[in-house]
Amino acid sequence: MHPNPIFYLSLCDTEQIMRRFILIYIICAMAQLTLSAQVASDFLASARSGNAVAQYNLAQCYRYGWGVEANTTSWLHYLRLAAEGGEAKARVELADHLSGIAPDVASYWRGKEELHPDYTYRSFDEGCYYGEQSFGTRDGYGTFVWDSGTCFTGRWENGVRYGVGITRFDTMFIFANHTGGAHGYGAALITNPDHHWAGAEGSLRYVGYLENGIPNGTGTLYDSEGIVTYYGNFTSGIPTDTYPTTESFSSYRWAKEQLPNGDSWEGEIMGGVREGFGIYTWEDGSRWYGFWENGIRHGIGLYIRTDGALLGGTWENGELRIEN
Repeated sequence: MHPNPIFYLSLCDTEQIMRRFILIYIICAMAQLTLSAQVASDFLASARSGNAVAQYNLAQCYRYGWGVEANTTSWLHYLRLAAEGGEAKARVELADHLSGIAPDVASYWRGKEELHPDYTYRSFDEGCYYGEQSFGTRDGYGTFVWDSGTCFTGRWENGVRYGVGITRFDTMFIFANHTGGAHGYGAALITNPDHHWAGAEGSLRYVGYLENGIPNGTGTLYDSEGIVTYYGNFTSGIPTDTYPTTESFSSYRWAKEQLPNGDSWEGEIMGGVREGFGIYTWEDGSRWYGFWENGIRHGIGLYIRTDGALLGGTWENGELRIEN
């Protein structure tokens, strides 16, 4: 006899128990799904009536797929409505989510709006804005966060993006001057290594001319190692010359540097000197995005303080000369 007969099971017995366990699990899961769907439906009715608690609970349903199909846009939409309705948990969750992409809006939800005496908050059907306004219109520096997750931080004029700014998407961000859309000389960096530029597999960083946020004109592509993969012309985001480029551009690289004082930097270098687009990050988290020449800031740039305060314009030989 087995030393412990309680645990002595034949292979047949084990298979039968496993089948029963799986059947019970499926039945319970189906029952839970039905219950969750009903709960989500109840939350929806209350949320539409303006109940902040129901809006927060519905947001969680969309976030985790409880009784509804998981949907990030719906999660952020109802989470924002709950935060605007005064739900404390929603404010915290929204601030945590936005801290990496919109620190100014995150500061607002953490109750630190006093750090921006000229900034005010405004809700829209499709998202929210926090920044400078004139007679209720976005005018000056500020950030708009769409419920879809897209975010723009920079300069506005009469409610339209106008001036230096950064547009962030799920997989990339674009730095450029804006006249409604992103135009002119700028940079576009893919932040998800599973993606790449169309027709340019392996390339994650672009610096060059943009039209409506898409490479159009002459530009440079770099791979994840910082090596130039292409320098040439683009049409509608696609390289029109031979890719990858066969010529040597060894003098140009995309480099990263950790400084002794705790600051860091990444961007284009030529011959070991910062030249082109770069991002300088101070130890406290403040950042400067913009262009460099001979190792100093020169060209359009945007400074974002750790609490989200903004300063943008054109730098000449390291000094801000023309404010947009």
